[in-house]
Amino acid sequence: MKNIFFKLFVIAIAYSTLTACKKDEVKTVMRTATLPAVTLSPSSIVLTDASSSDSVQTISWTKSDYGFNAAVTYTVMVAKSGTDFAGAQQISVGSNSSLKLTGNYLNNLAIGAGITPGTAGDLDIKIKSSLSDSVVDYSDVSKLTVTTYQSLFPALTVLGGNSWVTPGTRTNGFVLTSPNYNSQYEGYLNLPNADGYGGDAFKLVSSTTATVYGWGTNPVLVNGVYSVDLVVGSGNIWLTPAPNFIKVDVDISTLKLNYVPVQFFISGDDNSWSTSATPMTFDPATNTLRATNVSLTAGKKFVFTVNGGYDISYKVDNDGKLIFAGAPTWNGNNINIQNTGVFTVILDLSGGDGMYTYKIQ
Repeated sequence: MKNIFFKLFVIAIAYSTLTACKKDEVKTVMRTATLPAVTLSPSSIVLTDASSSDSVQTISWTKSDYGFNAAVTYTVMVAKSGTDFAGAQQISVGSNSSLKLTGNYLNNLAIGAGITPGTAGDLDIKIKSSLSDSVVDYSDVSKLTVTTYQSLFPALTVLGGNSWVTPGTRTNGFVLTSPNYNSQYEGYLNLPNADGYGGDAFKLVSSTTATVYGWGTNPVLVNGVYSVDLVVGSGNIWLTPAPNFIKVDVDISTLKLNYVPVQFFISGDDNSWSTSATPMTFDPATNTLRATNVSLTAGKKFVFTVNGGYDISYKVDNDGKLIFAGAPTWNGNNINIQNTGVFTVILDLSGGDGMYTYKIQ
């Protein structure tokens, strides 16, 4: 009998202990998140150059609630309305719950998203809430109406080294520009071979971040295009042998510089569309290409061609603006000649991509 009572006593103690443990256990349960509620202040804004350095826009939001004290990080996503955030620009803000934008930054952001400079358009904005790589949520979409202004395009300015002295401030003829406000820059440079032994030394400096891009590798020639790897903050870039007048493309996201030595020509009705009969010469005093004593006939047409072909060529859009017309897009319209006579034709590529112009005088 004592043995039975002893066993019952042990069972009672064990049950009591188990029950106590269950009562003391604290469970963490993740519930469906309460997502950020976004506030735009203001919800519509007209940007101007005068307020470019002012804080003009505040994007704020309530923090996500996952039911426990969570380390959440936030990203502001911005895209042109109607694009469903395809190619959205993303701004990481860590654990903060607001973002202030200067006029210049918002202007560049809006133009980069696809709103034409000097026009009004809508931006879609939403907040990405990240608890982990696998737990990501999004707020509802808010709409910001922005009127942009035309400003200087972001640029990589050329900083000459050794014997090549370049201007100390941003100057046409020494810039590569990004008209789409992204990582891709383009322009035309004339390298005078100031050092005299096969190349010019220079760096590229960002006009927006002051980041310096320098030498990574020597040029490698593939299918007529020279390619150079860049390094942030490194030494002088060398483009050897000295190519003189070149078309330069840089992608700062991949740290890649490509260039092609170029010779421009005028090709049109008046020279039977020859891609070699009417060459243009670079004028270092004006940083322009010129062809003198060119006979043109009213009502006929011409285009600018390069290296004896049309892969690099320039025509005009429907508004008469000079645009790239070569491979692979083959855009543009042939340029109409307004008057008959003998002229000087000037092609100005010194302002960088998006700022190319021509005139007949």
